[in-house]
Amino acid sequence: CYQYKFHTASLAADHLIHTPTYRLKTMKKTTSPLLVLSCFLILFPFITKPFLAVVKPVLDTDGEPLQWFTNYYVSPHIWGPTGGGLRLGTHRNKSCPLYVTQENSKDERGFPVKFSPVSSKLPFVTTSTNVNIQTIAQTDCVDSRVWRLIKEYTGVWFLGNDGIASPGIDGIVSMFKIERAEKIVAYNLVFCPGLVPTICNTLGLYSDHEEEGKRYLALSDKIQPFTVVFQKASSTSSNHIQSVA
Repeated sequence: CYQYKFHTASLAADHLIHTPTYRLKTMKKTTSPLLVLSCFLILFPFITKPFLAVVKPVLDTDGEPLQWFTNYYVSPHIWGPTGGGLRLGTHRNKSCPLYVTQENSKDERGFPVKFSPVSSKLPFVTTSTNVNIQTIAQTDCVDSRVWRLIKEYTGVWFLGNDGIASPGIDGIVSMFKIERAEKIVAYNLVFCPGLVPTICNTLGLYSDHEEEGKRYLALSDKIQPFTVVFQKASSTSSNHIQSVA
């Protein structure tokens, strides 16, 4: 954090941090978003300039806009031997919190999720808009099942299910966006609180070789984006809440 100099937005900020006023220098595009994440979490209350982007409806596999608080399966854009949809699973010897993982079988759709707005007033989900994501599942963990970033290894953040759905600083690691993938009708899930674009990064799949290649949804500069589509869960499957084995 010490290599970056920040200029806070008010005199109150200077008083709170008890240090001389710092100046914000534009970070080069080559700067890793993960390197500044910790700094951003500290300075978030003092950053006031929003990140503007053109928003468009996020479409499901039927071509319909995603609806808030409606269950959808998150599946890979291309089905194949690399696995199926997203679900919750344990990590090594940890029983809680659970992590967002990928089904081993391409025939498994995983667990449905629902999207809730952080601040949007629109009646449907749009790109470049902060959302909270909650997995619909029955677990033994006392948690919210709202996704959040959890630092697991150096430079690797996993997605846990004990986040907080809040527009404030306590919910910052649970804010995600959905962005349209290039040249195809599919989407990327992005961690991007929307105030500082330098920390935005696309989620991908991290293979843990110590767990026989178990794949976790993760944030890292070392992995490729996991491009997905959203399939609306039927009323029958929506009413059947799956349990984490």
